[in-house]
Amino acid sequence: MSSTEPSPPLPDLRAFWGKAGRAKHGVPTVPHPLVCHLIDTAIVADLLYPVLVGPRCREELETAFQPVGGSRTWTAFFCGLHDLGKLSPAFQSLRCDIAVRDLPDYVADDVQRVEADKTPARRTDTPHGELTAIHLDRMLQAWGAPRVTAWTISDAIGGHHGIFASPAVRKQARGRIRHHGRDRWAVWADIMAGVVAAELGLPEPASLSWEQVHLTPAGTVALAGLTVISDWLASGMVAPDDFAGTDVDLPTYTELSRARAEDTIARLRWENWRPPSDTSFHGLFGREPRHVQRLVEQAANSVTMPAIVAIEAPTGEGKTKAALQYTATVVRRFGLAGFYLAMPTRATSNQAFAEVQDMVDPQVQVKLLHGTAAEFLAAERRRTRDAEVDELSPSGLGIDEPAGDQDDRAREWFTNRRGLVAPIAVGTVDRLEQVAIRSWFVTLPMVGLSNRVVIVDEIHSYDTYMSTVLDRALRWLGRLGVPVVLLSATLAATRRDELIRQWQSGALNCLPEEVPAGHVVEPDASTAAYPRVTWADPSGATTRSCAPSPLNSGRTIALCRLDDTDLVEQALAWAAAGQSVAVIRGTRRRAESVRAAFERAIANLPAADRPELLFLMGDVADRLEVERRLFALFGRGAHRPASAIVVGTSVLGLSLDLDFDVMASDLAPVDALIQRAGRLHRFRAITRPPVLAITGVTDTRSGPNIGPGIRRVHADWLLLRTWALLRNRTELRLPDEVPDLVDAVYGDPDAVACPPEWSPRVRTAALTLARAATADEMRARTIHLRPPPPRASTSFPYELTFHPKSATQTRKPDGRAKTK
Repeated sequence: MSSTEPSPPLPDLRAFWGKAGRAKHGVPTVPHPLVCHLIDTAIVADLLYPVLVGPRCREELETAFQPVGGSRTWTAFFCGLHDLGKLSPAFQSLRCDIAVRDLPDYVADDVQRVEADKTPARRTDTPHGELTAIHLDRMLQAWGAPRVTAWTISDAIGGHHGIFASPAVRKQARGRIRHHGRDRWAVWADIMAGVVAAELGLPEPASLSWEQVHLTPAGTVALAGLTVISDWLASGMVAPDDFAGTDVDLPTYTELSRARAEDTIARLRWENWRPPSDTSFHGLFGREPRHVQRLVEQAANSVTMPAIVAIEAPTGEGKTKAALQYTATVVRRFGLAGFYLAMPTRATSNQAFAEVQDMVDPQVQVKLLHGTAAEFLAAERRRTRDAEVDELSPSGLGIDEPAGDQDDRAREWFTNRRGLVAPIAVGTVDRLEQVAIRSWFVTLPMVGLSNRVVIVDEIHSYDTYMSTVLDRALRWLGRLGVPVVLLSATLAATRRDELIRQWQSGALNCLPEEVPAGHVVEPDASTAAYPRVTWADPSGATTRSCAPSPLNSGRTIALCRLDDTDLVEQALAWAAAGQSVAVIRGTRRRAESVRAAFERAIANLPAADRPELLFLMGDVADRLEVERRLFALFGRGAHRPASAIVVGTSVLGLSLDLDFDVMASDLAPVDALIQRAGRLHRFRAITRPPVLAITGVTDTRSGPNIGPGIRRVHADWLLLRTWALLRNRTELRLPDEVPDLVDAVYGDPDAVACPPEWSPRVRTAALTLARAATADEMRARTIHLRPPPPRASTSFPYELTFHPKSATQTRKPDGRAKTK
């Protein structure tokens, strides 16, 4: 920009419009001045700062802004300046009628020149986010900030529409002089920034020591995410009928804006969760903890900084409650806002949602996040007659449109996914994965989780694609200082150590292979015991083991094989003997086929002898009703039916708190079979061994013949090793054998001896698995974020949304075999 222009006259800054609504014929438009929207957003950001921004990010922002007097208000100030690019001829020309009416002629002339350049074929105006970045970059460097600081802050704020501009885009925007208005408009932007600072009680920015301000990547992520959500809330809290108009008194308006912002956030119920003063296990749940729960309680009292905890214990041992007790303690000790509980499926999310609601105070709102959450909650409200919470409706979100049209991506985030930034939420692991996907608005889940504990259940159950994305998510969570709790009944030791290493590498700001020796637990006699709890922070790791609870001690499960042709007859015989039977099929088609076979067979029985048949599939409404029926019949303390058969796919054996007498399961990897066996006498002491019958597999000379479709769900290598390990066994001893069985299948290739005649198939399966794992890992790498950079640079935060992908790409898009 030229520096030779004479100083322009100063127009009334209230005359620059920020929001205008849709033009109505014959009705004068009352605009919302740009300066008012900047104040609105800054005040919202100031109020949200302690709720959304986590301790590590706040610490790094405090360090960054300490030379100019502290972090919270300066962070709010920059959030407020997100729309400074609207102070430009390009944006003001979107409602040229307002600009010509309200601005002086020498200003309106610039606007009209841009208007005259427009063509009806396509939009040619420079987006205001790019112009915001130009204004802030110039402004910060003029105040004395280092170039990298100016670039980082301006990019973070300018990218408030979800994607950060590349250097080439910013260079092009700087060259469009008519659009940004040269020096005369730059002067007005500087003055407007000073007005916003004054309304926030800040000193004149140019008078401070900006040359000492250095922003870190974690601080940048927090600043960018806070800017987006603050803009959205500020846009939604002022209706068009309440637009301030050009004669507004700014000090009076600032007071009104703060009152509106407080009301808006109160309606959202985004206040920090405050656990009770007694967060012991007994204090939270009213009973004495089991051994593993006591270990977790010790870990919660031992950690002195954010840590990652891995809880490995049998199914039914109370891992979720142990994780919630740990979380409540850590939230209280570290002053966090809440937590996110990530479950593997929608059904398990619904169940965990109810458990969390029971734990927290009834006045605390818990959000449920998955694709059919709305249907589930609507059904729950109808069942309980609870009223729906009145929440803020989005308004004026998004893009440069004269009529105030909405940005579809912003609307989707604001309406369907904003729960991820709420203090307490339960949902599927997919929402957690969004932290690591290079996508629009990626900083929103990052800042939303920065002030929370993250709990991930069934961490062992995800394939290579999902695990690769989760590894990157853990690395970023470590960098953001987010405490993490991992839960599993069947986690291989090598996988546990890798998960811990990923988080620690983020916390230590190094590569995973650079995590110092001793920071990850090494397998030895002391760590082989099970159940066990491992907790690790940037300084090191600790593992302790314990005995299982009496209910889970010395459990013997009778193991047998069952031909598919005999399944229906045998299951009916078990049911006739008064036993509850679960049938788990490896694919939906196999489940539907056996369901039809059961229906035909039951129809031929006398009415008095017919068992109840339940099918855990179907559309959302049917499935939710079946889930409720299952918990009523087979949940904790349920009145068990005299005779029942339940048919479903793998979700039936994954984390659901159900209790059966007999299970017939298609062959699956050993960890999945152990999980499914955990539904047998889950709440009752074993008086006689319950039965796990393996279906879908028959032996042949060259190897097992596995039922159609199963090998597309699970890798043949894992199925072969599992079958070689179990085919001659008549029982499983749980939990004693769990670590050895899992590590045998997933560990050393020589740990399982397959019959020699299987060798050609085993070699092919191993090669296929290796290739599939490599392909799935590479596919995941094409969508996930790069690792956290060690320091701020001019390529960050641009690289967060470089070639953005869809945030919905959390699962492998095809049906090929799972590889992990």
